[in-house]
Amino acid sequence: MQKSKRVLPKINLVIIMMALAIGAISQWPSFFNPFIIIDDVRQHVYWMQQFQNSNLFQNDLMTEYAKNYQPWGFVIFYYIFSFIIDPMVLSKILPVLLFAVSSVYLFRLVQHIAGNFAALLASFIFMMTPIYLDRMVGGLPRAFGYPLILIFLFYLIKRDHLKTAIILVLQCLFYPLIFMLAAGTCFLSLIKIQGRKIHFEKNPIKIRYFILSAILSLSILGGKYLISHNPQIGSIVTRQEMIGKSEFYSEGRFSILPTPPIYPEIRSNLIQGISFSEKIFGSKTAKAFMDSRFLEVLLCFGLLFLIIEVKRKKLQVPVEILFLFISAILMYVIADLLLFHFFLPIRYLKYAVPWLGIIFCSLIIGQVILKIKNDRIKKGIQICLFILMFSVVKIPVGLGLINMSQYQGLYGFLQDLPEDSMIAAHPDLADGIPTFSQKKVFINYELSHCVFDNYWKTMKKRTLDFFTAYYSEDPLFVEQFCQENGIDYLIVDQQHFTKQYLREARIHFEPFNTYVKKLTQDRENFILNQFPEKYKIYSDKHIFVIKTNP
Repeated sequence: MQKSKRVLPKINLVIIMMALAIGAISQWPSFFNPFIIIDDVRQHVYWMQQFQNSNLFQNDLMTEYAKNYQPWGFVIFYYIFSFIIDPMVLSKILPVLLFAVSSVYLFRLVQHIAGNFAALLASFIFMMTPIYLDRMVGGLPRAFGYPLILIFLFYLIKRDHLKTAIILVLQCLFYPLIFMLAAGTCFLSLIKIQGRKIHFEKNPIKIRYFILSAILSLSILGGKYLISHNPQIGSIVTRQEMIGKSEFYSEGRFSILPTPPIYPEIRSNLIQGISFSEKIFGSKTAKAFMDSRFLEVLLCFGLLFLIIEVKRKKLQVPVEILFLFISAILMYVIADLLLFHFFLPIRYLKYAVPWLGIIFCSLIIGQVILKIKNDRIKKGIQICLFILMFSVVKIPVGLGLINMSQYQGLYGFLQDLPEDSMIAAHPDLADGIPTFSQKKVFINYELSHCVFDNYWKTMKKRTLDFFTAYYSEDPLFVEQFCQENGIDYLIVDQQHFTKQYLREARIHFEPFNTYVKKLTQDRENFILNQFPEKYKIYSDKHIFVIKTNP
């Protein structure tokens, strides 16, 4: 027993080093190129450059909106570290650290249930399965989701009530969606069934800590989302207000309606949770297998095997794992009934179900191998299994990242403009300007969110006005648009005016895509596409910038 305790720190160290190496290799391109990021940094992190220069993004509705929906703990965390490291740089390093923390706590969780081999197997599957690190890339609020749910589950199972309560509050501060999932799990763990009677947990310490953490967390949520209401942003739209509006469907900004059926989502997340190798799961044969009913039968047999092992008292699976799954289903239903007030229903499955795949897979394999009585054969199979896993794994370099280096010259030019400049450009082209040039934009894609009524009313009008001016034939109309909206600089991409682009490309999400195609279907001459060279203050290939009030 003492030897086992001495070995554990070494195993933890190995897991940490492996996770750091895999995470660093995956994100390596972003460390040496400031223009390689995850796309959502352009809505969650860009504005944090204000921490080092308070003059940036002043009186900017889009920035106020971006700041409004960030959890307090996430903002405070970045603010504190902004005195040491640039937030944009921190957003690239943080995912690797969170990935290592998650790997260690998954090992500790499974090791508590089934020993070292199953725990190592679980942590290796986790490190080699892309979906987990992919959710952490960018250091966004969601990056804290997996580590915080794992740490919570570990301490809940270990009956460490103080640490469980602390993690609940941290979840609320960093990613409230996870708090709702974990709070449901914690509440279910208070319910005890004896015979045909149902009663609540009698442990006063556990109840006290849960109530205190719940009160504190709900106070934080109330202060964040109820008291600090911004009238410019407004309230979340209702399901009734969403119905029939294209921006809420698959061709819109968010695919909110209709809510996908729950069973296919559970199945998909379960499979993704153990899809650790592109060499296996990327092949046509493997994909056909993963989509087959045979896989479901196989999973059912595996689950039946675990149930038998539990019945025979060969294995103890904490009921809290089942409670997490039940909580995810309950939150899926609640989030669907109160659509978008608790964010997207499928997000609750994404943070609960993949763990079932990893934990059950590692427990099944671990228990099967334990049946082998010959120690040499047993260890040989274990070693061969790990060798086989490593041989088929390919670390995805650049996971979740996009490279915006092609606009490096444009960003550099815009950065030298006055700090309070307002720039209008096509939404896709405008996405990187606040991040890399620290300038306000009239509209962009990343922050064109349609779920808050007053904010969306303004952004929808802005977008329609922009495209009307961008594809106008009348120079006076363009001039009037710029004056009315305080536009200082206008960026034009001449590729946006070609017949092929206007007929075939997805110009923007609905309802704007249809609007632009109807607007331009009988037009051939666009004033911005014929702008004289002498008025262009910056030009690079097909992109140029004009000053609206020379």
